Amino acid sequence: MSDGRIELHHQQIDEAAAMLRRQGALMHEMMEQTRTFLTQGLGHELHGDYATQGKGYADVLAAADTAMTDDIAKAAAALDEVHGLIRDSDRTAGSKFQLH
Repeated sequence: MSDGRIELHHQQIDEAAAMLRRQGALMHEMMEQTRTFLTQGLGHELHGDYATQGKGYADVLAAADTAMTDDIAKAAAALDEVHGLIRDSDRTAGSKFQLH
């Protein structure tokens, strides 16, 4: 489209989807680091009830990480799908109307 406003909105949607994926990957990495720290500590620094609680927390983090990663991927895919529909609508509208 030649209308700069439309192109700007498309760029913003693209950037939002990319940012969502980047931030999701960062959160996943941080969860993995926390789980690794806990898991390594279970055999060395954490004993007894602390080890039990640490393992429980690591398990909760693993489940939350999986759910979060899946939700972020679904949200990014939905954003991409909606953006595709918007682009298709813009193309269709652009082919039907002449700007003077």
